[in-house]
Amino acid sequence: MISVEDANKIIAFLSAAYFATTDAEARKEFNRLANEVRKASGQPLE
Repeated sequence: MISVEDANKIIAFLSAAYFATTDAEARKEFNRLANEVRKASGQPLE
């Protein structure tokens, strides 16, 4: 399991990448990856 603090740092990078692109498929993948990190840290999905 990953700590919530570390997960949120990774999610911040994924969020930056999400907002840096307009490609719908890329955004979908960044969101999926962020949710996987949330799951691994015990956080609710978004």
